[in-house]
Amino acid sequence: MNQIRSNQLPFIWIKNKFGKALSQPMQGVMLALVSTGLFVLVGVLVRILSERIDLFQILLFRQIIFVALLTPAIVVSIDTLIKPRLIHLHTLRILGAFMALYLGFVTVSNIPLADATALGFTQVLFVALISRICLAESVGFSRMMIVLVGFFGVMLIVQPTFESSTALYTLAGLCGALGAAIAVVCVRSLSRTESRIVLLTYQAVFVGLIALIPSLYSWQWPSFYELMLLILVGIISSVAQWVGVTAYQLTEANVVANVEYAKIIYSLIFGYLLFSEIPDSLAFLGVFILICSAVIPLVLSLRSNKTKPLT
Repeated sequence: MNQIRSNQLPFIWIKNKFGKALSQPMQGVMLALVSTGLFVLVGVLVRILSERIDLFQILLFRQIIFVALLTPAIVVSIDTLIKPRLIHLHTLRILGAFMALYLGFVTVSNIPLADATALGFTQVLFVALISRICLAESVGFSRMMIVLVGFFGVMLIVQPTFESSTALYTLAGLCGALGAAIAVVCVRSLSRTESRIVLLTYQAVFVGLIALIPSLYSWQWPSFYELMLLILVGIISSVAQWVGVTAYQLTEANVVANVEYAKIIYSLIFGYLLFSEIPDSLAFLGVFILICSAVIPLVLSLRSNKTKPLT
């Protein structure tokens, strides 16, 4: 496996200086943990904002800020950006990302956070299936069982109760998870030939354009407090997106997707700190199962790839 140059990711360079180099799969897992935690925080902010601000408007602000942060890199890479390759994959990825973002906002804003989080984890199942079909990544019986066991752990933690009144939002959550899985698999495929700035810029610009017209139709001028939250949503989402794309460039989609289960751990922490939600004994059992389901695939990947540490 080719080594990553030290100037690609600053934290890798620092680790190398201290003699604690990480293998590529481990780097991908660590970055995915960071990205996942940031996305959970974004969900909390969106839920607060959705009480007054339309979801399309929240999404539009998110993309505008993302584009603004990317502007210096866009200017440097403009020659590459105006000559797109694999347009069909970029289009599929953008549509999947829009589904994931908007329907994810709808779900987290209208049903209990635990139920919304549980629905999001079906992304792991979709990724395992799509990556096996489209990327020819190995998804054997043992890997699939690990995914299913991890999902069982999630169910123990969240113990969702899907009432008939929330059926529409349940369907929205499932469709959002499918869209996220499509976007993830497209990123994995596109990252072989496209740079990170190309992947991020196309999604930032075109998802924003899709959200523009409906957001103008139901526009609400935000207060100063709401404006600050909107800006935070954009900044945190941008950082999470950048880190997440990097994670998928470093290791297999299935391994990184399993780290998505950490969302429930972050959700438990946020729930306790912000809403005084204390998990029961079944939830703690689910956390244990969840951790096992995330660690085992990493160990298997390290053994199979026999990746050498960076030097």
